[in-house]
This record gives sequence, C-alpha cells and structure tokens, in this order.
Amino acid sequence: MNVYYAKTALYAYPNLRAVADQIDELVERKALFSINDYSPAIEQCEKIVDFTFQKDVLFALKLRIEEIFNKLSDDEKDCIEYKYFKRKPKEYFKDFDFESRAYFRKQIKIAKKVAEKLEKGGATDKWFEENCLTMDFFKELLKRVIEHENNCRKNPKKSLKALRNETLTKRMTA
Repeated sequence: MNVYYAKTALYAYPNLRAVADQIDELVERKALFSINDYSPAIEQCEKIVDFTFQKDVLFALKLRIEEIFNKLSDDEKDCIEYKYFKRKPKEYFKDFDFESRAYFRKQIKIAKKVAEKLEKGGATDKWFEENCLTMDFFKELLKRVIEHENNCRKNPKKSLKALRNETLTKRMTA
C-alpha cells in the first residue's frame, strides 16, 4: 500500500467512529426527509445503501489497523500513539525523544511497516482508492498528509535544541 494512504489511514483511525456516527445521522435524515425528496425512491435507497457501505468500509479499516497495532512492539505503538492517535496524555510522553533524527527515521520505518501489513491484509492501493477515497473525509485528509510531507521536505523545522542554542548565542553576542 502507498505510504501516504497508510499515513492517512493512521491519522483517520481515531476519528473513524465519529465519521461512522455522522453517516448514521445522514442516513436517518435521508430516510426521514425522503417524503420531501421527489427523486425516484430507488435513487434514494441507493444513496442510503452507499452510505451504509461507506460505514462498513470505515469499520473494516478500523479493524485492520487495530490488528496491526496489536502486533507492533511497545516502542512502535508509542510512536504511532504520539504522532497519529494523540489519545494518551502529554505526561505519558514526558521522556519521549521526538526531536532526534532517530525518531524521524523510526516513524518512516513504522509507516512503511504499517503500509506493508495493510497491503497483506487486503487494503491495497486499489481498495483504498475505490473504497476510502470516495469519501470526502479521506480525500481531504490525504491532501493534508501530502501537503505536510512536502512542507517537511522543503523546509525542515529546526529542533528545539538548535533553536535554544541559536537564541542563547544571539543573547551572548548582543
């Protein structure tokens, strides 16, 4: 699987339940207000079936990610939690090294590993494109992931240590 798709899936994971709930609300509204919709009933039913299928896709992706997550090492889980899920309190990551080059290399390695496992589990590029990228949520998220990756390559951020040292040097020379 394309690494961008895998990263998009990881960023989406914490929100999949909320997106599914929104689909439920949309289906309910479509059903309740179908009396005011003068399009053919079969078209209305097809829209509801499409929304239901999208919800199935969300849960299938959620299950695949959970299976993969449960097979990762504790260190890999922490890296994913820190970068993608953000479910744990900041205190949990108090001594977590998220500034070193080793951390960033580790994140790249983990993303590739997740992409490979998703591919082996049936979430191929084609599957992702046909099932996930039909939803605006995933289209927008993928766009943001690609933009973020491009920005990181063009303009790498300085580490906090480098910024502190630069600030100290300026103060000492002033």
